[in-house]
Formats: sequence, C-alpha cells, structure tokens
Amino acid sequence: MIVSQVLLGITGVIASLYSFYVKKQHEKNPKYKALCDLGPNASCTRVLTSKYGTGFGITGILFGKNSKMNASNGVLGMIYYILQIIFGLITTSLFSKLALFSSILACLGSLYLAFILAFILKDLCLLCIATYIINAGLLWSNYQTVY
Repeated sequence: MIVSQVLLGITGVIASLYSFYVKKQHEKNPKYKALCDLGPNASCTRVLTSKYGTGFGITGILFGKNSKMNASNGVLGMIYYILQIIFGLITTSLFSKLALFSSILACLGSLYLAFILAFILKDLCLLCIATYIINAGLLWSNYQTVY
C-alpha cells in the first residue's frame, strides 16, 4: 500500500501543479483556456478561477482576501499530497494514522467541492474530478495500511 500511496501522492502533486498553473495563466491572460476546457459547461479554468478555487471559497471570508491563509486550492493540494508522500515513506503507526486522518479530511473537502461543482457552479471540471478520485484512492490506501 505504501507504493500506491506514494504514486497517488505524486499524481496529486502533478494535478495540483497543473491547477496552480491554470490559475496563474488565467491571471496573465483572461482568455487562457486550459487543456481540460471542453466547452462552456465543462471548463476547468472557470472552476479553478472561481471564488471556490481559493481556500475552498471559505478562507477569504474568515481571514480576508489578502491573507496568506487564503491560498489557492492548488497550493493546498500540493501541501497535502507532499505530506501524503512523506507519510507513506515513514512507515510508523503514528504517520499511518496521520495519513488516514488527513485523507478523511481531504475526502470531506472533495465532497464539499463536488457539491459546489455540481449544484452551484453547474460545471464539469475534469481536473477536479481527477483529484477527487486521487483522494478516494489515498483514503483506501491509508485505510488498508492502518487496518
């Protein structure tokens, strides 16, 4: 399970890097279209640059738009996935339990963002869905490691 945790973590880092890249490219050029933009209701760019693409749409309200706590979801994802890789490489009971706990939180965040995606933004974001699948895979892998 350690191998799958590390591979999923690496895949998550790549997805998060691309998410961050899309957001930065859109800031430079508002007409930028990501590779995963398939149409008007299937736009990763539109979703990632929405208010929910930064701090889950919550931290700006809590800490202010200019706060360092109000980071891009891509940056938060990179931190999470790097921690998952580290937790996977350090095979102690404590780190396995931390990995499981953090993956439960990530899946709850994914459910929240999936709800936003489907019912508020009414959009399809392939990159977002990929991260939800990665998070579910990490949860399963971490569960298998602990139990």
